[in-house]
Amino acid sequence: MKKHNNNKNLNSTRLPILFLLMAIGILGSIVSCEMEDDIPPPSAYVAPEPEPEPEPGEGCTFSTIIPELSEGMDFECGGPEVEFFGEIDGSFTLEYIENPDPSGINTSETVVAYTQTPSVEPWSGFFFDLASKVDFTVMQTIKIKVYAPAADQIVLLKFEDSSDGSIAKEVQATTTVANEWEELSFVFSPSDSDKFDRMVLFFDFNGEKSAESTHYFDDIVMSEGGEVEEPGATGEPTSPAPDPTIDPMEVISLFSDVYTDVTVDTWRTDWSNATLEDVDIQGNAAKKYSELSFVGVEAVSAPIDATNMTHFRTDIWTGDATEFRIKLVDFGADGAFDGGDDVEHELVFDAPAQQEWVTLDIPLSDFTGLTTRGHIAQLIFVGAPSGANTVYVDNVLFYNEAGVSNAPISGAPDPTIPESNVISVFSDAYADVAGTDFNPNWGQATIVTQEDIAGNNTLKYENLNYQGTQFATPLDVSGMTMVHVDYWTADSSALNLSLISSGPVETPYAFNIVNGEWASVDIPLTEFSDIVDLTDVIQLKFDGNGTIYFDNIYFYSPPATEPTAAAPTPALAEADVISLFSNAYTNVPVDTWRTDWSVATLEDILVEGDDVKKYSDLNFVGVETVGNQIDATEMTHLHTDVWTADATEIRIKLVDFGADGAYDGGDDVEHEITIANPEQNTWISLDIPLSEFAGLTTKANIAQLIYAGQPAGTMTIFVDNVYFHK
Repeated sequence: MKKHNNNKNLNSTRLPILFLLMAIGILGSIVSCEMEDDIPPPSAYVAPEPEPEPEPGEGCTFSTIIPELSEGMDFECGGPEVEFFGEIDGSFTLEYIENPDPSGINTSETVVAYTQTPSVEPWSGFFFDLASKVDFTVMQTIKIKVYAPAADQIVLLKFEDSSDGSIAKEVQATTTVANEWEELSFVFSPSDSDKFDRMVLFFDFNGEKSAESTHYFDDIVMSEGGEVEEPGATGEPTSPAPDPTIDPMEVISLFSDVYTDVTVDTWRTDWSNATLEDVDIQGNAAKKYSELSFVGVEAVSAPIDATNMTHFRTDIWTGDATEFRIKLVDFGADGAFDGGDDVEHELVFDAPAQQEWVTLDIPLSDFTGLTTRGHIAQLIFVGAPSGANTVYVDNVLFYNEAGVSNAPISGAPDPTIPESNVISVFSDAYADVAGTDFNPNWGQATIVTQEDIAGNNTLKYENLNYQGTQFATPLDVSGMTMVHVDYWTADSSALNLSLISSGPVETPYAFNIVNGEWASVDIPLTEFSDIVDLTDVIQLKFDGNGTIYFDNIYFYSPPATEPTAAAPTPALAEADVISLFSNAYTNVPVDTWRTDWSVATLEDILVEGDDVKKYSDLNFVGVETVGNQIDATEMTHLHTDVWTADATEIRIKLVDFGADGAYDGGDDVEHEITIANPEQNTWISLDIPLSEFAGLTTKANIAQLIYAGQPAGTMTIFVDNVYFHK
């Protein structure tokens, strides 16, 4: 019995062990299977797909923005809403697209594509508004990356005041490559600050627009550099345009002192891009267009019927225009510019002569697109470089060539040479040498008579072949350097002048003939001196053809361009003087006689041993005593001696920096005095009461003295004896 019991007990012990081993095996199998499921065999592994490349604008929300120009525009996530202009029969699109050529200077993803179809205006473009007025005080250059379809295309950048389009400025650049990114720069000035909050862009400005084109652009940014000061003036005409000599019955005049003008609605339409100023040039009215891009003149209320006219004429004067265009527009019988019966045509004048009046006398047949002329309502002037040129305009008229006069209706220009430098043969402006015979009996057919032309005695040589002028006694002109002649002719093609001395020996000087206006000719006497004794000139001789009018025949020497004598020596007691510059006194310290913001050249020279300041190419020049400001409280006058051969105006400004000693717009005061038509070629002593500087309400901290004048940028003045006194 015990044995049985022992066996039973043995079997009971083995079973739990077996169950434990089985459980462990099953658990291991489960774990093993789970691990095998987590690691697939190599042949079943699939790599994750890469993220797709973002489309232009992805990764950010592309939106319409009103940009702040100082922050730049890269167009990756946004751009402004634009408005187009100049469609006519064409159209425009502007899209933000993938960069067509991400290479070179522009590898960005998104750029702007601007497409123009055919039949848009040459001046078409688009504009958008900015968040605020642009500040150019630190950065004056706008840079734009451009991808153009052709080189030598004009890209014009214009800024406007969004509330007043007449407040505007344009700068243009030219593409240099095709189908390649380049960066164009547009330079503005600090004085353009806080004026403009609208940007206007023209691509292929004034191009033909005969085929569809796409221009890409990107990254509009501001950068340093540009114009520290406004450019100096390029001058202005010192004499008026020549007077037309056409019969008034054959003229329709829009603007001329010579004729009665028809009604003109405006000489600057509100869609013009130019500044208009009415100016007076020696008593003659003229129109001055500065910062000229284009300007419209309108006679819509009374269109001009030029059907019986043959020519359009105007006189222009410019110091900087490299191209001038004239467009005439006929509104047609309905009197409206509506694209119906309107006709127009534009003529281009490349490289007009500068610094002189140019008469544009244009047959109306040259305006080939102007197929009707019964309702001319617009005249448009265009200048280049666009927005950066100045043009003076006078004598704007239509005429019939049948009315062209064979005689002048105005006198020759008045001479300006001082009489002390002249030996006059014939001129109302001077005392002529006595006893001159203008009709010596040489057997010639020419008849010389004197006629009154607008109050001027004038010699008329009718049907000239040759004609002598005999002097009562020989003239000694060896002290002169030039001979001057004014002439007018409608029909001559040849004219010569000879000087004759005892012998006789002569040599002719040939004129370049100008018809229909007074021409002034100045001939160096060296043209004659090889075979003519200038101490013994007994005759003059004119030969040629046609009928010619003469005036102002004289020998002269040009006035000196520099003083040959010193300025007068001051006689005031030194105790009553605060001297800035004078050999007669002890001078106070002056920081500079030419500040770095001046537009002039300074040279220290000696005139008869006296120190003198010479300012040439003068627009304006600043003299500063900031480090040792002048207390002129007890003084009553400012004195300066000035000598000039060419200034037509001199301006003097005094600036007091105030008690804080700084030019900060706080307690500063200043005033400018203008001396019009100063006497030339002699020292003029300007002794100006300080009371005439009305704006100079304080005088204890005078820190600046400024000289300026006209013609700006071309005049020269000499300065001496600069002091305050009582």
